[in-house]
Amino acid sequence: MGEWLKSHGKAKTVQEIKEWSDEKEAASMMSEPKKREFFEAECARLGLDPLKTTTFDWLEADDRASIKGKAE
Repeated sequence: MGEWLKSHGKAKTVQEIKEWSDEKEAASMMSEPKKREFFEAECARLGLDPLKTTTFDWLEADDRASIKGKAE
């Protein structure tokens, strides 16, 4: 996918790519008012602190919980 973006998208510097990636990795649904209530409930279900949990952290925890539930 990265190669496709490089050949079809607007050219970006290595620094621009890193900044975008870092921003997305650190993002949390807590900063999105329409998603905040859902995110808080999901974090509570998984025992996570919504103020310290990124969207990717939540996704990983949800995947682990889903896999654990299927193994039982």
